[in-house]
Amino acid sequence: MPVTLELIENGRVLSVTFIDPWAMSDALSLFPELERIYNAAERPIHALIDARQSKLPSSGALRARESPAFKHPMSGHMAVVGAASVVRAVAETVFRLARFQRVTFFDTYEEGLAFLRTLLAQEAEASADSQATMNS
Repeated sequence: MPVTLELIENGRVLSVTFIDPWAMSDALSLFPELERIYNAAERPIHALIDARQSKLPSSGALRARESPAFKHPMSGHMAVVGAASVVRAVAETVFRLARFQRVTFFDTYEEGLAFLRTLLAQEAEASADSQATMNS
């Protein structure tokens, strides 16, 4: 499948991979599953968008702004990895249209995943501190 979705990092990160050729309908078909995942979440879910195998955006790519990843209260940060310059330009436009500012671009998958793992560790630490305060 040209657009795949997988939960990784103990269900805290959505890994979405785009492989050419893909169509916007491939991405749109994932929106109900995204909505279900976000609705079931007890903590924010971050996203790792892997664009390393996508050199051109799909026609209609601006419709991505309708994604639950941009609107849902349980959506967290987004790391976009390996985006070619034209893909990045279109993605930046989508993020602006969606008014989504929690996005960072990375050259490699490893850098993007490390960024999200750091966020997860910070959230776990904050949660532990909060729990300790409540128990004292």
